[in-house]
Amino acid sequence: MPTNPSWLEPSPPWLEPASATLCADLGVLPGDVPLVEVLSAPCTVQEVVAIRAGRYVPLFGLGSTKAEATRALANIARAYGPDADPRGADHAMDLAMHAKVGPGPLRALAQGAIDGSVPVQYAELALAYVQLLGAGDSLRERVARELVGPKSTAAELALALGAGGGDYGSYREHYGALSSSSVNDHAAVRLARAWFDFVLARRFVGIDGVHAIVHSARLDPASLWLAATADLVNGDETARARMAEIAESVIAEVSSIVPRMLSVVARELAEVLNHPLGLRYQHLRCAAARDHAAVSIRAWLTAATESEPEDALQDAPTRDLGPEPSRAGRAAIEARTAAGEFLLDWFVPDRDARDAVDAFARRTLRLYHRLRGAQSLARVERSERPPGGMLTAMERVVWGTTVAR
Repeated sequence: MPTNPSWLEPSPPWLEPASATLCADLGVLPGDVPLVEVLSAPCTVQEVVAIRAGRYVPLFGLGSTKAEATRALANIARAYGPDADPRGADHAMDLAMHAKVGPGPLRALAQGAIDGSVPVQYAELALAYVQLLGAGDSLRERVARELVGPKSTAAELALALGAGGGDYGSYREHYGALSSSSVNDHAAVRLARAWFDFVLARRFVGIDGVHAIVHSARLDPASLWLAATADLVNGDETARARMAEIAESVIAEVSSIVPRMLSVVARELAEVLNHPLGLRYQHLRCAAARDHAAVSIRAWLTAATESEPEDALQDAPTRDLGPEPSRAGRAAIEARTAAGEFLLDWFVPDRDARDAVDAFARRTLRLYHRLRGAQSLARVERSERPPGGMLTAMERVVWGTTVAR
């Protein structure tokens, strides 16, 4: 960790006063806008203005220290505490990065984890922070890219980068990231790739791959939950109960810090489990439409690139030869080279069926990352739990007045 971080020179940007125009629009005096380090419960109007004005300290903005790790835990606790603001999670997510600072604190955190000057669990906490708060693909992947480096977190970072695509419909690109990851032989990464194979690429061999990994490898609870969602798509009636049981067990590990997280997960789980028979039907429609489209496209590519039979050329009247290959032929050759089997396995012209399955995948992956964040948070909380005695103000936000061992 550098002694004089660039984001603190010559003065931290979050110390700049709030814009008078912004304060006037929201009916707040500039002098009443605080510097936000830990959120209130519920958030005040002044704090909301401060966040919009950039008067907040971002995640690990004051250095990769134990105090900053506790502050991150405190903001998570305030986001999902008993008195949390309805938009507390959104406000806490805004604290992940600062527009004028960028990813500098996270890069320093990753470098410290690599050289051993910073505990690796702090990097885990930074990723768990955005995962648990329900960040979209863009923010989660941006944080993960900055944290790439420590070997012990490589699999978690690979899943944060690759197990996504719901926000912009870029599932194929994310599948490619999972396949090309340096830890693509890790059990959790292989399971996520098999899940993509079955649910989104509609390769039914993927469900066999999911089952093989579940029975042969030791998986974390969030991965077992993802495997159960594949069984749900496959029509397994017992999958719903397993999904609920696993999710409840994961959240129970952090319920003392984030008591409202159970209701959030329950609501999102209900959305995932909605109309399982309809989901099964739409998934089968996707597979049928993909197979039909693949056969048609392959037939067109073959017809567009093959030359005329020699007999037809001999019997044809004398004529000027056209340009060879034709524009259609060249396009077909390029398309076949670019697509191969990969594109054809993902192309589904039936939009209604495709949208239904893609929406299920988007909700599933969002909850999957929440559960992964809860797992990581539980590990970090145990390691950072004070031994007892007098607690600081931020420690009391996380652990209350007493600390259970």
